[in-house]
Amino acid sequence: MGAVRRVRGKEAVAEPVAATGDTVPLLDRANTHFAAKEFEQAVDAYREYLKREKQDMDVRVRLGRSLYALGKYTAARLEFKRVLKVRPKDSQACVYAGLCFARCARLEEAARVWEDFFDLKNVELLRELNIQKGLILSGDAGHHDAVAEAVEAVLDA
Repeated sequence: MGAVRRVRGKEAVAEPVAATGDTVPLLDRANTHFAAKEFEQAVDAYREYLKREKQDMDVRVRLGRSLYALGKYTAARLEFKRVLKVRPKDSQACVYAGLCFARCARLEEAARVWEDFFDLKNVELLRELNIQKGLILSGDAGHHDAVAEAVEAVLDA
């Protein structure tokens, strides 16, 4: 039944889960900071966790989102790049990697990354990314921050 709910988009995205028992407290602490929007503390805790669980891509996405929230776009983009190398169709990593490029005034690269986004469970985001890609490719996108803000508005809705 879980697979049916996921296909229909009814299942919420869960927090990352620790792979080993000794890393559970670290990840719990990191997720608590993330949920409270305490992103500096979340970054520290996620990095500490990833020293032991290097291949946890869900945590890398959370780390990237925390870095993005702090305005550390280059560091965030590197985390999303690591995720996309292992999971090329990860929709969160794709959207946020593009946002990192947009925030760094690299709109053409943002559009290129967003080409790989396809999530029928989030049609509004898909539509907004297509609009922004079209504006970028036609040269009508305007300021790079406006592009990022338009996408973020849909993410936050």
